[in-house]
Parts: sequence; C-alpha cells; structure tokens
Amino acid sequence: MKLTGLYLYNIGANLVGFATIVVLNLSTPITFFKINRVILFRAGGWHLLFLSLFPLLVAVICLLQYRIQGPIIRVLAASENNDRAPSPLQLRAKRRLLNLPFIIGFLNLMTYIIVSLLVSATFYVLEEVPLITSLFLFFRATMIGLIATGLSFFLVEAYCRENLIPRFFPDGRLFDVPGTIRISILRKIRLLNMAGTLNPMLLLLVTLLFILWQSQDTLITSEQLGRELFLFSLVLCVVFAAIALRLNGMVGDSILKPIGEMLGVVNRVKGGDFKQRIRVVSNDEIGLLANAGNDMIKGLAEREKIKDTFGKYVTPEIRDEILAGRIPLDGIRAEATLLFSDLRAFTHYVEENDPEEVIESMRAYFTAMEKGIRMHKGLVLQYVGDEIEAVFGAPIADRFHADNAVLAALKMRKGLDALNQLREDEGKPAFHHGIGICTGPVLAGNTGSENRLSYALIGDTVNLASRIQELTKQFGCDILVSQKTVKSLDQSFPMEEMTPQPVKGYSKPLTVYRI
Repeated sequence: MKLTGLYLYNIGANLVGFATIVVLNLSTPITFFKINRVILFRAGGWHLLFLSLFPLLVAVICLLQYRIQGPIIRVLAASENNDRAPSPLQLRAKRRLLNLPFIIGFLNLMTYIIVSLLVSATFYVLEEVPLITSLFLFFRATMIGLIATGLSFFLVEAYCRENLIPRFFPDGRLFDVPGTIRISILRKIRLLNMAGTLNPMLLLLVTLLFILWQSQDTLITSEQLGRELFLFSLVLCVVFAAIALRLNGMVGDSILKPIGEMLGVVNRVKGGDFKQRIRVVSNDEIGLLANAGNDMIKGLAEREKIKDTFGKYVTPEIRDEILAGRIPLDGIRAEATLLFSDLRAFTHYVEENDPEEVIESMRAYFTAMEKGIRMHKGLVLQYVGDEIEAVFGAPIADRFHADNAVLAALKMRKGLDALNQLREDEGKPAFHHGIGICTGPVLAGNTGSENRLSYALIGDTVNLASRIQELTKQFGCDILVSQKTVKSLDQSFPMEEMTPQPVKGYSKPLTVYRI
C-alpha cells in the first residue's frame, strides 16, 4: 500500500500556506506593497530565490516525511508480502501512526518558522528592508504557518483514520499503545476556533498597526487608505473563511462520522446482530467510547450465547423467568396440568442396541414429542431416562392449560406414528409410549442446594400424573387423564371413563379417562 495520499495532503496544506502568504503580501497597501513589488518583480533579484524556495522546501519536507513514516511503510510492505513484521516493529509502527499528524504538523511549523526567519533576515541584511518590515514579514509567515500546520494535521489525521488505522488496529484498543500523543475533542474545537477567528484577527490587527506606522510619512489620501484597507480586509476575510470552512468540515467529520457509525452499529445490535463491531479510529473520547461499546457488544454476545445455551437445558420460557428473577426461591403456588410420558419396553431396547443407536433414537423421539408439547404452550421440565415431564400453566399462567395438555398428548400420538413410520422404513422397531395427565395445585419454584438450583414442580398433582402414566400399561392404552383434568376442560374430547383403580400411595381408587 502506497502512502501517496499522505504526501499530497501535506504538500497541499503547504501550498495553501504559501499561496496565502503571497496573496496577503500583495494585497497589503502602501509602503509594504512597494517593498513587495521591489523584491518580487524586479529582474534578477532575490525574488528568484524566493519563488524557487517552495519546491525545495516541499522536497525537504517529503524526504523528512518519508523517514518519519519508515516503520509504517515496512509493516505495510511485510503485510503485502504475506509476512508478519516483528512485534517491536509493529508496536513502533502503531505508535508512529498515531503520532503522525502531530509529527508532520510540528515539522511543517518548524519549517515555516526557520524559513521565515531566514527570508526576513535576508531581506533585512541584503535588501536593506527596514527592521520593522522584516519582523512583520516573519510574524505574518509564522501565523500563516500555524494555519498550514493545522490544515496538514487534520488532513493527515483524516487520511490515517480512513486508510491506515483500520488496518493496524482491526480490534481497536488504540489507548493500549504506549507513548502516543492524545488530543481531546475540546482541544480540537479550541484549536479550530483559534485558526478560524483568533489567527485572522491578530493578522488584521497587526497589519493595521503596521500600516498606520508606515503611513505617517506617506502622502496618501484618506479615501485611498480606506479603499486599500477595505481591499486587504476583504482578501483576508475570503482567504480565511475558505480555510476555516475546510477546517470546520474536517473537525466536524472527525466527530460526527464516528458517532454516526456508532449509532448504526448500535441499531444493528439492538436488532440482535451481535457480530457487529464499532470501528475505532482515534484515541480521543470518541475512540474510548467506541472501545467501551465494543466491550459491551462482546459482553452482550457472550450473555446471549449463555442464554441460548441455558435455553437448551431448560425451556426458554423458564430461562427467561429465572433470568428476570420472577421465580422466588421459596416457590409460587399455581394451578397447572402435568404430563408424564414414558417409553414402553425401553430397557429391552437398550440391551439389544448399541449406545450410539440408543442415543440417536432417544433424541429423535424427544424432539418429536417436545414439538407437540411446545405447540400447545407446554414446557418440558426434564428428561429422566426415557421419560418426559412437562407442565402446562406454569410458570407462565394459562387459563386453558388442561385443554392444551390433552391437545399436546394427541399431537404426541401423531408425532410418534410419524416417527415409527420412519423407523419402520429403516428396518428399526417401532416405539410405544404411555401418557398420563393430571390437573391440580402445584408449588413451582427453584429447588436443590444453595449452589446448584433446578426448576421443579412439587405437590400431589405431580405424583398423581406419574401414577396415571403407569396405569396406561394396565389398561393397554396410550393416553389417560385424571377426573379433575376432565372437569377443567373447556372443550370436549372423545373419551371413555375407565374402572377406578387403586394406585400406590393413595387410599382411594383413582378414576381416569381414556382419550
């Protein structure tokens, strides 16, 4: 990657400064104008040196700039050759890159001061220009040098931000580079105000003072003096207004453009795209804010990853309730419907098949069953061996939890038929299961130890649902529901009342219904 743009920007800034000096010198009235005419336009004089001095200065500045940019050039050359520069060289190049606008700006300012001093001394010694005029020449050139320095600073900074910093700092962290110069946004604005207002005001005031000093011994009418002063003021205003507008635009872009990019990234992150990163191109307050924003986005991405992973161990609804802190440690009472599902003769199936086949078959079965449960607002609490425990109506309340539990069981029946068809096509034995459903009060909350919690439902309803599931073996059917579930239904389902049966742990026989 060539750095031609850097040279062109710097040369352009110095050309603006040189042109400003010439224009202001030529537009200055009275005696000073006559001195310029003598020096600049007489044949065979110091004007040839003066006019040829700018190309020479440009060549010197470009040579020094090339030397200054050495570490940056070497790292870029290594990158283009698919090589990796040594770490010390990379650190040096990064430091030099961040300090480059300051170094080049300082180089330009020193060049203006030294050259202006030499030219002014030459005029004073060899051209016998009065001392006050020579000092005025030096002052004006130095003040305009400050403008050219500011212009080159912001031009070089803009080029580095757009083309170099993203390559050297793909992950930001400009603040981590030691030995760099930092300039705050407030100081940039103050420098802009000085360049756009204080500098031209000082030039105008000193020029007026110089003209008044020189006009004491000059025969000139007040009308001519006013006209020449107006012309000079107009030229000064136009020149510095153009320079100030350019500086204002660059400073505004250095502030508003990163903020605009930052807002765009924030909006995309708000939409769920956590792969976005804010481009960090400065080591000022905006760069610090961009780094903090990237750290925040990274934290959100990690949190979302943890949240998604957590949602694979518990249902997303339970996950969200836990993360929101809406599930108290001592639990909450609720009216809910429990569903237990268990595969038949699964122990024999495990003994006859490889573990890999068993795991794959269980995953296919659980996936099909969970689909039916979630379709009707049910939440899978846990998988225990080949058994599924699901709840309807907790932790999120649902008025129709009993109906949804029966609808889910019917969907599970269809899902199992479809799964068995696939298994038969593959030459595998069909699966059979039993589903027990019971409605009643439960205590829903976090259980376990202080260091390891588990969301669970506790209560007699849970035990009854498990017992009803066991009764499906006795009755030779796949879906049984409790009497209270039937009473809680809002819609009707084809069902058959079964003979009351005694169950373990209960003194009275249990009445269930076959769906």
